[in-house]
Amino acid sequence: MWFRRLEIHDLRNLERVSLTLCPGLNYFHGDNGAGKTALLEAVHLLARGRSFRTQQSADLIRRGRNTLTVHASVQDEHRGEQTVGLSRSRRSRAELRINGESGRRLSQVAELLPLQVMGPELSDLVFGPPGGRRQWLDWGVFHVEHDHLRVLREYLVAVRQRNAVLKSRSGRQSGDRELDVWSDELARLAESVSANRTRYLEQVAPLIADSLARLAPEFSVTLGYRQGWMDGQPLRKVLGDSVPREVKSGATLFGPHRAEVELRIEGAAAATTLSRGQGKAVASAMMLAQARLLRRNAKRSSVFLIDDIGAELDLAHGARFFGLLSELDAQVLATSNAGPGALGALPTAHIRTFHVEHGHVDDGADWGPGGDPAADGPNDEESA
Repeated sequence: MWFRRLEIHDLRNLERVSLTLCPGLNYFHGDNGAGKTALLEAVHLLARGRSFRTQQSADLIRRGRNTLTVHASVQDEHRGEQTVGLSRSRRSRAELRINGESGRRLSQVAELLPLQVMGPELSDLVFGPPGGRRQWLDWGVFHVEHDHLRVLREYLVAVRQRNAVLKSRSGRQSGDRELDVWSDELARLAESVSANRTRYLEQVAPLIADSLARLAPEFSVTLGYRQGWMDGQPLRKVLGDSVPREVKSGATLFGPHRAEVELRIEGAAAATTLSRGQGKAVASAMMLAQARLLRRNAKRSSVFLIDDIGAELDLAHGARFFGLLSELDAQVLATSNAGPGALGALPTAHIRTFHVEHGHVDDGADWGPGGDPAADGPNDEESA
């Protein structure tokens, strides 16, 4: 899948933007505050219903305006050209449209638009708390096991309901029918969530190892999965045995919501061993591996959003990274403060550059081999 056209109205400082994108690298350059990251936010908002910078989508609406809209024409490998649109006002929920039909769910858009986001906090995937790695894992599972999202949502509802019962008991520890009902439901759903995750990790782990070997061959990382409760024990029994502790804490202490994806180097935790640069290389390998698995299993390509491309990967890792992206035929939308000359000799067949200034974006120019504007590059119609 790749974005052919993108139209943005009244998002942050972007008043009216209309872009024709190329299927390769789309490079947005300009000064800080020009609106480069807002372009990536618009794509993320369209695909996932929220920004990757703020949880408050209403904050994205341009000052003095009441509604923002993002509309895209995308080329899907299996469904052909598709249109996706989102509007959001300050006082109402977002309205989604796919091919002109309203009332669509975010999961339908997320399935259509598989994104990999590499922002300034990329290395948090390695050094940050377990929640980020669980989100990375569930994103991957969702795109190969479409029922996973429904099961995961039902599981999280069961966790919240069970927590509410635990908080209301204030000392009662057993013989509680309502607590037993939610413990049964939670354990049943947990087995499915954990099984889906485990199967996915078994598939993606070799691809992570291979991607990292090509990005940073000087070291290797192994993956492990701790499911969130003791191995070899049924979760339902663990929940029953832990009721006294859980009543005191008012929270469910065991289950997939406490799971961890472990990254290790020669038996030691990667987070305590790697440098920040090495952590970014590992996180990049994890993103690439997911895109490779999606392409292998579902014959679908991903779109990579890279904010501040120079900060995320050094020159050597960057060239290797784009070499892998080229093999995947992945579309990239990247931002940078540096002009197109900084692209050097990246191994990317098709590059289109856009200058962003004060919320305005130029029409784009095709960038040819050797770092020169393509004299005979395709026009807008050919690029589309």
